[in-house]
Amino acid sequence: MLNCAVVADPRCLLAAVAMSLAAAAGTAADLAADAHIDRVTVYRQGAVVTRVAEVAVPAGTHRLVFRGLPADVDPKTLQVSAGNAGLQLGGVEVARINEANFVSEPERDLRRRIEETGDQKASLKDEIATAQNQLKLLDSLAANPAGETSKAGIDAANLAAVLGTMGTSESAARRRIREANAQLRTVDRQLERLQADLSKIATTSKQSTEVRATILANAPLTTGVAISYKITSAGWDWIYQARLDTARKHLVLDRQGSVTQGSGEDWTNVELTLTTALPAGDLETPALGSLFLDLRAPEPPRAVAQKFGNSARAAGAPTPSANADLQEMVLTGARRQGAEATATDYVADYHVPSRVSLLADRQARLFPIGENAFDVGLVARIVPGADHAAHLEAVFKYSEPLPIEAGQLELYRDGAYVGEADTEAFLPGADVRMPFGVDERIRVSVRDEAAQSGQKGLLSRQVVNETRQRIDITNYHPIAIPVEVLDRIPVSRNADVHVEILKGATDPSMKDLDGKAGVWLWKLELAPQQTVTIHRAYAVEYPAGRLLQETNGPAVP
Repeated sequence: MLNCAVVADPRCLLAAVAMSLAAAAGTAADLAADAHIDRVTVYRQGAVVTRVAEVAVPAGTHRLVFRGLPADVDPKTLQVSAGNAGLQLGGVEVARINEANFVSEPERDLRRRIEETGDQKASLKDEIATAQNQLKLLDSLAANPAGETSKAGIDAANLAAVLGTMGTSESAARRRIREANAQLRTVDRQLERLQADLSKIATTSKQSTEVRATILANAPLTTGVAISYKITSAGWDWIYQARLDTARKHLVLDRQGSVTQGSGEDWTNVELTLTTALPAGDLETPALGSLFLDLRAPEPPRAVAQKFGNSARAAGAPTPSANADLQEMVLTGARRQGAEATATDYVADYHVPSRVSLLADRQARLFPIGENAFDVGLVARIVPGADHAAHLEAVFKYSEPLPIEAGQLELYRDGAYVGEADTEAFLPGADVRMPFGVDERIRVSVRDEAAQSGQKGLLSRQVVNETRQRIDITNYHPIAIPVEVLDRIPVSRNADVHVEILKGATDPSMKDLDGKAGVWLWKLELAPQQTVTIHRAYAVEYPAGRLLQETNGPAVP
């Protein structure tokens, strides 16, 4: 099989030369390839679509024509292939075709139905207007006194018949107005649904792509041909369902792929593959240059103030005062961050087991990818500084060979839905913590205790602020359960600020958890009905006349 892409392959160029020499061997003709979508590989953003067709090729040189491809086809990704060794492929030409109507058949059909429904609405409004005019005429006749009937051209002898006719006509007109208004409401609802359906699939494109590939056959043959191309209006994401059985301490993780596409062409009965490959426009490793340091004399305060004042006024900002602390900032540029599994260390492809269909309506459709089961440990984690609740977590070591990528978790505990959470990637050998909501059977009480704060020192006055807290944790489960308490002690970044742990404070199991200074962890094992108390007690001392500033560091997951 020979593949020819838009970027010329030397073999394709040789084939093209051979075709030009053999042009007299047969009469050139355009052969239309009625290619249907057979398989699609979906990336996290974008997809590669492959169409196939069966074509009868007479002997000689011809053009194989693929019509009706999407307008956003990337010519650099086009590839044409043939499955018969007796057929040679030459150059490939790409043309944009301006259509008279929208190129998507579902879009054309919806727009036609919207126009017809709009005409129906206009007709109903005309009927209402006609009936209202009839009522106005009848009202004018009814307002004419009986003694002046001659002026209206109505004979007094026929007055009773006229009045009867007027009553019947008025009743019919009002009935028609009521019926038309009811029909209008139905038509408005139809229009609303049609507009919503159109918004899902509309591409507003009146262009299509046509691909023409030169082919040479030495003898008549019938062969399968294929064309593949990349589109941008498709993609997929992970959706996970985590189901925890707390009695068995067992976790089942269902993995699903959520696929959407709005390419303007439906994918009907196709082979679907979801890939974790991440194509990028810039694959080069970032270049790194030298970093030089130098010294320079400081600028006089007035010069610096003048310099910043000019730039601030140019930007419309207020001019800083002469006593303000000024610091020059230098900004440097930064690079922008830009089923059945077949996997390597770098990419995994998931093949949906049977053929599927996806409409081009931008609606998410879920496809099962796989299921993993884990024996887990249960732990209740408490962060008193954030809330006074124990949060149940399942902990386990991920030992599967394929990573599980980051995605959205739908969480179930003992069959009940408890909520959603985002998860980071699971890497082989990594420790995993998965949240499963508040554990209502563990009570947490946090109370402030008496503390002494004030000033000390005669010559060098110091401010001393004490913090004392009592954290009581009670286990109301019928079994023992591990509990972890996370809290923090402030850390000084200034030599004049001192933090002291006071007598009576409960020693933690671990300090500076995960390298985060001042983050402490207490590990407990609570028996049924047992209450454990943790005492937090520390003092902060700093010079009087100064303000203490607090800054939060990165959070511990």
